[in-house]
Amino acid sequence: MGKDLDKTRYCTNCGSTNVRAQMWVNPNTHEVYNHCTGFDEEYDNYCDCCKEFVELYTLRQLWKAFENYPVNNDDEIEADFLSFPAGTSKFDVWHWFDERCPNNLHDDLMY
Repeated sequence: MGKDLDKTRYCTNCGSTNVRAQMWVNPNTHEVYNHCTGFDEEYDNYCDCCKEFVELYTLRQLWKAFENYPVNNDDEIEADFLSFPAGTSKFDVWHWFDERCPNNLHDDLMY
């Protein structure tokens, strides 16, 4: 599993890195081109875990999406996030991020 916050891409449905991105290949030179400017176009990416087309985000982009996620008074998320169902402790989600940070969640994403 990659530890680069801005290079490794994650499925926005389940958080897996077992993903694919559509590319174009010149059949004469075998040069590979990514035909889009990013990996955020849903129909250009596929998650082998979800078995569907998805958007791909970096860890930093996922954290940004989670920053303002609805959390109840018991510190539980109020809507599904990645593979975490509504009702999961936000601290469990934080641990997921922390496990993927090169240093730690606090140093890499929070500040």
